[in-house]
Amino acid sequence: MTAPTFFDPVAPTAVIERMRQTGESVMLEKSYVRSDGKLKRVQNSASVISDGIGPRRLVATVRPLVDAAPIGTLESNLITVTRMLRARRGRVAVFGSDRFAGSKWDIALACYKLECTGPRVTVSDLCREIAIDVSRGMLLVLEMVGQGDLDIERAGQGLEDSSIRMAPLLQNDLGAYLARHGGPPSRCD
Repeated sequence: MTAPTFFDPVAPTAVIERMRQTGESVMLEKSYVRSDGKLKRVQNSASVISDGIGPRRLVATVRPLVDAAPIGTLESNLITVTRMLRARRGRVAVFGSDRFAGSKWDIALACYKLECTGPRVTVSDLCREIAIDVSRGMLLVLEMVGQGDLDIERAGQGLEDSSIRMAPLLQNDLGAYLARHGGPPSRCD
């Protein structure tokens, strides 16, 4: 049995119950970015061990996968952006000014990352990605719209539900930086 994506908080419980009843095991392959910025691919498998009384324990194993395929440009850029989000450094070295003071740099990088992975980016998505309060995020997004770094693509019920996009110039600047420097920028703050 292959595992469903766990967006619904009930799904993991339902999968475990199904495993318990059927005795099937679950296999799931996933990729994640380690703290050193390297992409790691693993295969997780889980099964229920039962005896005469019933299910006794859930056993899970993680096995590293080695892929022969090279990492593509988009995946490389996502790894770099994730590393840069964690490090929170380099804004002055990259653009030669303090254009992205405070969380604005994180918003620019998170917007780049989210645009690469999905069709629509909301202010709520950005705030969740960089772990800031939505009201603070809305103010920063409005400032960045005023500076011409972000565009409001589609208005929602409120600003937090509105979809936003990076302005083409900022998208080109970040894309060019990532192409030149495929790693974290030098420490500036």
